[in-house]
Amino acid sequence: MDKFCKRIESKKRLYATLLSLAETDRATKKVLQITDPVLFKEVISNFGPVLDKGKEKVDLQTVFDVTLHKETGALVISNKGATLFSLSPKTKSPYLVRHIGFCVYFPGLGIELVNVGLVGNVYDGKVVLRSESACTPSFLFGSQRCNCHHQWESIRELAAHFNPIIPPQVRSGEAFEQWVQKQLVHKGGKHLFRSVGSPGFILMHLDMQNGMGSGYSEDEFSFDLYSRASMRHRGEYTSEQVHQTSMLGGFEAIGLRPDPRSELGNVGYKLAFVILDIIGVSKDIIVLTNNPLKLLHLKNNGYRLTRVKSVGEVNLAGAKEAQERGSDFGHRDINGECISFEEEMSRLKEEICSLVGGRQ
Repeated sequence: MDKFCKRIESKKRLYATLLSLAETDRATKKVLQITDPVLFKEVISNFGPVLDKGKEKVDLQTVFDVTLHKETGALVISNKGATLFSLSPKTKSPYLVRHIGFCVYFPGLGIELVNVGLVGNVYDGKVVLRSESACTPSFLFGSQRCNCHHQWESIRELAAHFNPIIPPQVRSGEAFEQWVQKQLVHKGGKHLFRSVGSPGFILMHLDMQNGMGSGYSEDEFSFDLYSRASMRHRGEYTSEQVHQTSMLGGFEAIGLRPDPRSELGNVGYKLAFVILDIIGVSKDIIVLTNNPLKLLHLKNNGYRLTRVKSVGEVNLAGAKEAQERGSDFGHRDINGECISFEEEMSRLKEEICSLVGGRQ
């Protein structure tokens, strides 16, 4: 514990130094890239991966990036990405994903982890975005109470559909992996696939936002949003069943404001535009969402948005919560009406095609 407390003091001093640099930076860019070797190593040894200085065998600037988002003061440590050969969940269609992990030290909130998958060209034209807050019950156990996992499955199916690939005919795993790695170049900070469809896709998973960002605590920076959010979320839905209340009532039962992402000026909803600013994606975004607050901060920060509703699938097991998302949380175009995954995919493909043209 003593060592942890000392590290916190070191973090505070280093963060103050970074803020001072950002304040004196005259560049018009929204982000400040930390490239000074000494300062970079200090950040890497105190934030994010917390790696011991001197033990590395490669230059860590070839592996990680350190960025300060000047508007929000968010300090972001990310890896430079890795290319994955992937299969969509339902149709098993092959596609390539550029996977990047982000550790975000967000003032007034805490430490957030965000996993992002880039598919196709995300720098030009219209780009499709789905930002998904973590939902352990549906992702881990296949819970049908909500439609979260179905929405995530739908964005993966769409990404594969609009950016299909043909795997090589090779005989060894090593040759296959070499082919995968050659399908993308990382140049000038951009992740450029050699072959792309249209549109590009951004799959954003906010790992710490279990239960609509339940980990938020007023006037406190949390160093462990994960366990806090997870256990509060577990308490929320236990309360629903033990005390026979709604999802909104489950939050209130344990002393939380429903949808804590909307606290402190919607702090939990600001993560998406911070990550997009750092990646440097196209400003023309097709957003798959029913939540108006997911649109608000993107629009306010210069992104031109086209909204497409995202239901995923709703069956009888999820009808109650689907209705409550509309009536209690103000989500649009979602109610207790059941819809199959196949019906949803057909609609999504048609709507996206009408916006960008191309494959249907």
